[in-house]
Amino acid sequence: MLGKTSVSMMVLLVASSSIGISSMHQYVEGQTPPPAATPKPQQPVQKATYVTGTVTRVVNYASSDGKACMAVLQLPSDRPNNLKLKPGELIALLAPNESFCALFGLSKIGKTQILVFIAQKITASSLPRALQADPIIIWEDYDTYRVTRVDM
Repeated sequence: MLGKTSVSMMVLLVASSSIGISSMHQYVEGQTPPPAATPKPQQPVQKATYVTGTVTRVVNYASSDGKACMAVLQLPSDRPNNLKLKPGELIALLAPNESFCALFGLSKIGKTQILVFIAQKITASSLPRALQADPIIIWEDYDTYRVTRVDM
């Protein structure tokens, strides 16, 4: 005689195996198998760029999703960079959140170099309207990048 628990376990085992079997696709001999999911061609993604530099200016502004900022960064003049820009050139970095802004501010105050940041090139026209309308700084004068990671 089997106990209640054993019978319950057997019923569950049979039920789960029949569910598994019924969910398998069976096709008739001679029928072509269902087409495999073809991967969609992906749009080429611009690779992120690893760069180092010194923050010379930080401009904070209010954005719809919280505090954000733009930082002006000077590339090292004594070594080449992988942005294909002249050594020592100034670039603008869009920092999308408050923590990046704080790091840029601290770097400027402490006159420390940002060891590595990862960024993707953007156009000045893709900047938030508050920055595009800035009467003090014309962002189009700078190569502009959106920062996704900062290492100090």
